[in-house]
Amino acid sequence: MTHHGMLIPLAALALGALIVVTDGNAASDAAPGDDAAASAVDDEPRASESAAEGDTGNYVADTAGGQAIIDHEASRQRELEFEDTPSLPTIFVHQWTYRDIKEPTPTVSVDDRAPAELTLIDAVHHALANNPGISAQRLTPLSLRQDVRNAEAVFDPLLSINASRDRREAPNPSALVGVASTNVTNFDGELKIEKTLRTGAEISGALTTNRQSLNAAFQTLRPQYTTDLQFSLNQPLLRDFGKNFAYLLVDVSETNSEAARYRYRAELANFVKRVIEAYWVVVFTRQNLVVQEQSHELALQTLRENQERVRVGLLAPVVVKEAQSQAALREEQVILAQNDLENSLAALRQIVYMQVRNDFLPQKVNPVEEPHTRPISVDTEFALTLAFDERPEIMAQSLELKSRRITERVRENQVLPRVDLVAGGGLNALSGDPEPVEFQGQIVTSPFGGSYEEAFERLGDGDFYSYSFGIEIEIPFGNAAAKSEYAKAKIATARARLDRRQLLSDVTVEVEQAVNDVEANMKRIHSTRIARELAEENLRNQQKRLEVGMATTKDVLDFQDDLTQARGNELKAAVDYNISLAELSRATGMILERFSVVIEEPGERYVPWWAKF
Repeated sequence: MTHHGMLIPLAALALGALIVVTDGNAASDAAPGDDAAASAVDDEPRASESAAEGDTGNYVADTAGGQAIIDHEASRQRELEFEDTPSLPTIFVHQWTYRDIKEPTPTVSVDDRAPAELTLIDAVHHALANNPGISAQRLTPLSLRQDVRNAEAVFDPLLSINASRDRREAPNPSALVGVASTNVTNFDGELKIEKTLRTGAEISGALTTNRQSLNAAFQTLRPQYTTDLQFSLNQPLLRDFGKNFAYLLVDVSETNSEAARYRYRAELANFVKRVIEAYWVVVFTRQNLVVQEQSHELALQTLRENQERVRVGLLAPVVVKEAQSQAALREEQVILAQNDLENSLAALRQIVYMQVRNDFLPQKVNPVEEPHTRPISVDTEFALTLAFDERPEIMAQSLELKSRRITERVRENQVLPRVDLVAGGGLNALSGDPEPVEFQGQIVTSPFGGSYEEAFERLGDGDFYSYSFGIEIEIPFGNAAAKSEYAKAKIATARARLDRRQLLSDVTVEVEQAVNDVEANMKRIHSTRIARELAEENLRNQQKRLEVGMATTKDVLDFQDDLTQARGNELKAAVDYNISLAELSRATGMILERFSVVIEEPGERYVPWWAKF
């Protein structure tokens, strides 16, 4: 591959590489009085040309350079809007009053607004701000961020409150009980809190209370009040054990969320490239329409000249038919060019999507920039280095590989047998209304008499307690399920590593092709300009030969076709050059920087204090 040195570092191209030159069009060589040739040159819309052959430019357009801006605040506000939850009473009402809301069908009205005249960077910014397709892509990182929040929810403390009352009346089969039927009334209450720790341990604490009224003959407390405060711990020692091990699944979700942000940047880069292509296609089709109109006018002028020559007897009448046929064919080309322009304007209008009012159709857009043709110099090695450092797809793939490695670590741990330390302990207390009971001639009274509140007070004394501890072991024979999941995780990691290698290879091809396209299109601009100038000269010569009878009408019409083709080729080369510059910026990962794109990305995620241990 041929390079032109380092006259312009690629960094300058990436940060603002729309190259601008102010030189005018080449002067016409048309001979005085040669109207056809003069029309072919003077009225031609032409891309800006370089000052001289081989003059490699280093002029950077003021509106092209910039720096991508990360907007955390706007993304945070958008995230808060989606996280906003109605009040519980409102939700309760909604579950009884739900109605399907139908989206209204928009009414298409005639757009009477003048087209918005936009530079390329304006078109890019309006498209990024308004296009519904890219707005939908903007929501993907927010959605995956909620996956992180969902994964982290396993560490949320769970508070549960239970209350119940029951009564049972049953006949007594034995007369020794002292009552014909047993009446039992219970009121139970429980306040329990549970939490999973980052070490994988599950802890819980529960306060339970019971009020029981029993009509048994020897019941010394009626009613009686019992309270219990119990704590439990289940700490894995092998499987699911490790500092922050339980948090690894949150790390996986967080890594995937971060990868989604880079994939969103890649979507933005591709979208900006599409906007640029749509912009330059409009510029090309508009200028191509002028070229086709000029070609049609040349045919009409030849027709008028032939009609005059036939009138004075210089030519046979057949030449008029020949010119008329060619004029009709070129009129068809004008119609096709006009249709291409309308279609390209419609495509640009929809991708930029400027909605100043609430109309369904966005405002029309009129590009005001001309293709820039100043040559630049690009170093392929530096371009590849820049791409490997800046391409968001590579960063996203690296994070994907990281996620797979974390998952592999989790699956590896699941191969271990389960060995859990289980422990528990608690306090209990009793009170109630004393009920004297006569037993063997003596009156017996319970020493735990007291009010309901005294049961809670005695709980704090710690006189009555319980504890337990032990080891639970679970060894699955074969352990095929865990081993299979571990093997799949290793395969996924290997695949992600190979996908990353393939992506690096694909990026290398894209960068090299982009560099080649830029260099080839620079050469095309030079060669097509020379071809157009020679076509103009040939047409002027044929006009002179026709005047002296040394050329036929067909010869002139053929050279007019050659000139039209040369003009179209020159315009196409200039547009392709500008599109290839955009592709080079995209391939090196710097197109967002080049157009100062504002990227909405979530900032640092809020982690509640209870999820930190």
